[in-house]
Amino acid sequence: MKIGIIGCGAMAKVIKKYHPEITYFYDTYLDKCEALGTACKDVESLIENVDFVIEAASTDAVREYSMKIVAAGKDLLIMSVGALIDESLRNSLFARARETGAKIYIPSGAVGGMDLVKAARIGGISYARIRTTKNPKTLGVSAKERTLVFKGNAKQAIERFPKSTNVTVLLTIVSGIDVDVEVYADPDIQNNVHEIHIEGAFGTADFTIKNKPSEDNPKTSYLAALSPLSIINLIDSPVMMGV
Repeated sequence: MKIGIIGCGAMAKVIKKYHPEITYFYDTYLDKCEALGTACKDVESLIENVDFVIEAASTDAVREYSMKIVAAGKDLLIMSVGALIDESLRNSLFARARETGAKIYIPSGAVGGMDLVKAARIGGISYARIRTTKNPKTLGVSAKERTLVFKGNAKQAIERFPKSTNVTVLLTIVSGIDVDVEVYADPDIQNNVHEIHIEGAFGTADFTIKNKPSEDNPKTSYLAALSPLSIINLIDSPVMMGV
């Protein structure tokens, strides 16, 4: 399986570290790709040379390139899941993938417990909430103490913090309901904290994830960069665990 990556930032560097066989890369800044492998002049060149594309760039990249990838029958892993809060884009993309046989992978990213949420959805989820706490510098706001800087739903959250709240959109899509979102800025923490609460026919669940920020990009968690690696490993494995 030949893998290509869109976006040659911090996440691509982590993926390349664990999978040095990955050769093809595309970014609007081609010089960033050259340090990792073969820099494709455009996304069409990338698609031609690979079977599986990892989007590790931005929500804009998902909007611009995802349909081209699945239309070509190539599998796609989406990291910037915030783009899929657009229901029209999401439905069209998923429908096109069904037509071409392409598979779309959306990893858990900076959070966990999505296996529980998927199972709970079958029985019915009545309520879901996610509280995200990050350092003010990461969020681009000012705060001298722990401060609630946003309260609303995932669509509003991703518009306000497009690089810091992708997990809110992930939880909304996986749960199938409009999730309550709270974002806090706390100058006393260095980790990115996500607290998820789920209620449904199965009972209730609470889980907290305290992530170390990526060294190269503190707006995202190191775990988020590791998340696509687990999917790559799962594809080639005869045993499926925790799915």
